[in-house]
Amino acid sequence: MMNAGTQGRAEPYLHFVVGGEHYAAPTARVAEVVPEARLEPVKDAPPHVRGVLVQDGQAVPVVDLSRVLGQALRTVKARPTVVVAQVNCGGEPQRLGLAVDGVGGPLELSSRDVVPAPSFGAAMPVDFLVGMGRHGDGLVLLMDVERLLSEPQLLTALKLTSGTAAPGPAHRRS
Repeated sequence: MMNAGTQGRAEPYLHFVVGGEHYAAPTARVAEVVPEARLEPVKDAPPHVRGVLVQDGQAVPVVDLSRVLGQALRTVKARPTVVVAQVNCGGEPQRLGLAVDGVGGPLELSSRDVVPAPSFGAAMPVDFLVGMGRHGDGLVLLMDVERLLSEPQLLTALKLTSGTAAPGPAHRRS
C-alpha cells in the first residue's frame, strides 16, 4: 500500500459498500467490477463462498464479503455486484470475486488522507484492514485483499470452484 516512497502522492482505490460500511481496495488489485453478476452455486461450499462467476470459461470463486467481515445475517441480492480482485495463493496469481452491495467511484488517497486502522477488539478479524482513508465528510476502511482470507480458506474456495473440493470444513481465520 503506501510507503515512504509514495509520501504525499495520491494512489487510486476502488470504493465499495458492504452492509452500509464503506471500504476501499487499491485499484492495482482490482481486475474488474461485474454488476448484477450471475453466480453458479457450489455444492458443499463453506458459508463464506457465495458461488462461482464463470468468465471466459474460467470459474472465479466469489466470497460473500458480509460473511467474511462478520456482519449479521441480512438479506442479500440474488445478483450481487462482484469485485474481481487479483490475489496470490502459494505464489501463483489467482482471481477472487468479492460480493459487495455496491461500488462507488474511484478514490485518490495520499498518505495525508490515511490514518492507521483502528482495533475493533476480538469480535471481528481485522488483519486485512491497513488503514482508514478520509473521503469527503467520512472515512473508508482500506482493505488489503491479499489478507482477506486465510490461505486455507482461499485454497478451499479455489478447489471448490475447480470441482475438486477439499476434504472437511473450511478453516476459520484465527
